[in-house]
Amino acid sequence: MDNQELKLTSAEIGTLWGEYVNGTAVDMINKYMLSIIEIKLLFEDAIKIFATHKKQITQFIENEGFPVPIGFNESDLNKNSKRLFSDIFCLHYLHIMTLHGLLGHSTSLSSSVRKDLRHFYDSCSNDGMNMYHRTTELLLEKGHFQKDPYFFSGGNPEFISGQKFINGFFGDNAL
Repeated sequence: MDNQELKLTSAEIGTLWGEYVNGTAVDMINKYMLSIIEIKLLFEDAIKIFATHKKQITQFIENEGFPVPIGFNESDLNKNSKRLFSDIFCLHYLHIMTLHGLLGHSTSLSSSVRKDLRHFYDSCSNDGMNMYHRTTELLLEKGHFQKDPYFFSGGNPEFISGQKFINGFFGDNAL
């Protein structure tokens, strides 16, 4: 079905609106961090990627006759403020925000009907996965990736018989 025949649904407008406002907030933080850090390439790329996404979101919203959200902009950014964060903190921030973006894009995709919008969220997810790999590799390289704890096998599986497995949970004499 042609996209011209399908109007954006309320869910689609809502996800675009959320992507725009959240994206502009993260964009301003990324621009601040870019101004204070030495690890610039990832932040420059993140800013460029969002500029492309922002343009596409704006087109979707305007084509439906809705006003574009105000969002956050350069007036919300004080590039002359003192440095507040280390490069490693900024890298962790970008990594975590990338994870949030991946979750948001997949949620937005799941509520999208129009083909052009679904392709847009596919593209956003691909950009996010690429950034996730890049931030992970850089954090690993710098020795700052927070890995999950390891799990060591206790041997063979056992079947539960009775309620002794509860001992220690409610105290030694729970049963």
